[in-house]
Amino acid sequence: ISYLRNQVALIQPKIIVCLGRIAAQRIIASDYRITKEHGLWLERNGIEVTAIYHPSALLRDLSKRPETFEDLLKIRKKLQEVRT
Repeated sequence: ISYLRNQVALIQPKIIVCLGRIAAQRIIASDYRITKEHGLWLERNGIEVTAIYHPSALLRDLSKRPETFEDLLKIRKKLQEVRT
């Protein structure tokens, strides 16, 4: 995780999207609940952060796809906001 933190410090992204629960628990909060909190935006050190379901979860459970599509639309909107 220190390697990732160093990369973030170098790149200085405006947003970070965590793919899945494990990534969200390492980046956002150790008690992150992907089923309840996916698609919600938080600010960490000036960076907007969110999480969505991991792609492998979407392959296993088709019912998660509509929620993920909505999350992707929110990400697109956030990208447009931070670009302006």
